[in-house]
Amino acid sequence: MKEKILRRSDIGRLIDSVGTKGGAFVAPALVARQVVFKAIKSADEVSFDYILARNSYKEFVFPQTEVVADFTFTGNKVDLRGREVEARDTVVFGARPCEATSLSALRAVFTWDFVDEFYTKREDTLVVMTVGCTKADEACFCTTVELSPESKSGSDIYLRETETGDYTVEALTDRGKAFVELHAGCFEEGDAKLKPLVRPEVIKGIDLGKIQSRLAQRENYADPVWGELTRKCIGCGACTYVCPTCHCFDITDEGTAFEAERRKNWDSCQYESFTLHASGHNPRDFQFKRWRNRFMCKFTYYPNKFSSKGCVGCGRCVRVCPVRLDITEAMEELSK
Repeated sequence: MKEKILRRSDIGRLIDSVGTKGGAFVAPALVARQVVFKAIKSADEVSFDYILARNSYKEFVFPQTEVVADFTFTGNKVDLRGREVEARDTVVFGARPCEATSLSALRAVFTWDFVDEFYTKREDTLVVMTVGCTKADEACFCTTVELSPESKSGSDIYLRETETGDYTVEALTDRGKAFVELHAGCFEEGDAKLKPLVRPEVIKGIDLGKIQSRLAQRENYADPVWGELTRKCIGCGACTYVCPTCHCFDITDEGTAFEAERRKNWDSCQYESFTLHASGHNPRDFQFKRWRNRFMCKFTYYPNKFSSKGCVGCGRCVRVCPVRLDITEAMEELSK
């Protein structure tokens, strides 16, 4: 049976086709010697030699900062006007299967008690084209959290790299099938020999069931192990900003005495000010308490509240940490 094929030489045509229909094309690109997701205009910008982009593509559905309302002051009156969401059709090419899984986690948060249209309308116009991994490094641990390079949750189109550098195309969702039909001229039928996928080795000392059981026991909340595990954390927040499932934000008003904008900005549970009360009291007054909260969010709060994964094993937090605080080492310790 013939398969749908996306030739590497036709990726430029696909980018042009998306652009002429008013869409944005996001792909891994080399910027300042690092591969990052960014909106591109031509195939020359696409980086094909990478394990994982430095940033998560979540910023294209959940921007780092955005205006949600405007207001003006007239005498004693305040005129508040909400902003409409501008959701542009967006294609993400070259995502990895692990991070595609994060979309269900984000959607769960942004819809559980209130539907945040600033997120949902963007995700509703997003097409995710994942590429199965043919390379990995020591920071990859997707298999340890029960995912793999063959995981397809969150993907609209699943691509496998061929030995000639092209891709086989498997449309998984209605959105993915509609995308392939809309840009049919960029795909063709053919036979291909696939490159083998790489499966990171499962870290044998980690037991997710034991971790969740231990975190569920209240007496372990004040376990001294938290301080020992996270002694070197400096609270920079880099791990939360690159994590595809971290979603914390705050709302600030910025402007003058006459007019202002209400802005939604990324925040981080690793910052001292994150839980600082107006009274000056801070229930997470030491860094280990803040790191403990992030770990529990990944392995207790998310799975218990949303039945989705708080950690997808992409390893970005391990790669960017300036003090090499490795979450898998904490997972091993808490599995004992």
